Amino acid sequence: MTSSVVVLTSTLVLGAVVILSLSHVTESLPYSGHKGYLTDLENDADPELMLEILTRLGQTIMRANDLENSKRGLDLGLSRGFSGSQAAKHLMGLAAANFAGGPGRRRRDASQA
Repeated sequence: MTSSVVVLTSTLVLGAVVILSLSHVTESLPYSGHKGYLTDLENDADPELMLEILTRLGQTIMRANDLENSKRGLDLGLSRGFSGSQAAKHLMGLAAANFAGGPGRRRRDASQA
């Protein structure tokens, strides 16, 4: 019984050493996957197609920026029927809401945070 345990233990230890040494060897090898991938792309690349894709991407980015800016535009209430003073009050309220010490419930004690 003791000899079979010794044989089993030594076999497991030897197997672990072999697996660890093989994993170390494979990690030290240079990466060789997808060698032909870039050469396939370089051979099939159409410069006009790439320029068109880049142009469309640039236009999409510019349209997204324009849309974002138009949602936050300052119209002073002229397009919505507000007076200038109402628009000013609205903007002052937005500024106060974004201010760290702005409106809201005040805490009486700092330990209640």
